Amino acid sequence: MDPAAPGVPAGLVAAWVALVGGVVGSFLNVVIARVPAGESIVSPGSRCPRCRTPIAWYDNVPVVSWLALRARCRSCGVRISARYPLVEALVAGVALLAWARHGLAVAALGELVLVSLLVALAFIDLDTWLLPHALTWPLIATGLAVSAAGLGPATLQGAAIGAAVGFGAFALVSVVGEKVLRKEALGFGDVWLLSGIGAWMGVAALLPVVLLASVQGSVVGLVLLALGKGQPGPGQPAEAAGPPAAAVPGDPAALASADDWIPPRNAVPFGPFLAAGALEWLYLGDLIVRGVPSLGIFR
Repeated sequence: MDPAAPGVPAGLVAAWVALVGGVVGSFLNVVIARVPAGESIVSPGSRCPRCRTPIAWYDNVPVVSWLALRARCRSCGVRISARYPLVEALVAGVALLAWARHGLAVAALGELVLVSLLVALAFIDLDTWLLPHALTWPLIATGLAVSAAGLGPATLQGAAIGAAVGFGAFALVSVVGEKVLRKEALGFGDVWLLSGIGAWMGVAALLPVVLLASVQGSVVGLVLLALGKGQPGPGQPAEAAGPPAAAVPGDPAALASADDWIPPRNAVPFGPFLAAGALEWLYLGDLIVRGVPSLGIFR
């Protein structure tokens, strides 16, 4: 599909698409910071996490403001994490990629929704070991809705089966693994995430996504272990502490239960690798199949 809008220079459209993606990324930074804390993502507006000073619009321009402020709050001078421009640039790039693949179509918007939810979940899991239902359930619902409208990579039937298998099969892995190995094999937050990936990409994508995530997670874990950085994290994992901790963030009982859990030594959260595997299979699946032809049956 020609991504250019009729009568509008392609460069201008690309700049607008990138700006929209950057704004979405800026909003995702709010989601990443506030959802695990049970705070509203709508009110109050963006503010410095230390001095609580509201951030003016000219200090909230995606990527540009971070560079102009030299990664510091204008009011108190506290350092602003590089994660903020990273998320903004990442989503801006994905918006351009979706536009290049689908043009200015609803399918591109759907793809941006998928990536946005996966990015938010990945960074939340990295920060807090949480995969909150407040995001995994919408991931499942939007995947089914997009598939029902014929705008996603899977048919509605494939999406429904993918969501069911993503949850059922991997919930079984989690329960049986815990009973047999006497330790967590797969957290239930990851199970809900896999259900959402299945709802968006269909049942055939689940195994390649899990394989990609497992290989990459193992490599990163070994590297961290070799560097001596594989230490217990500040976990509050909804996926690991059972049903009470898996409640929507903000529930006092859930957070109290989650506080009792500490990630095992050398552990890394699996959610970011599942998100990465899903995006790799979505965008690089054909290239991956060329390198591993046996995965072609899942395309």
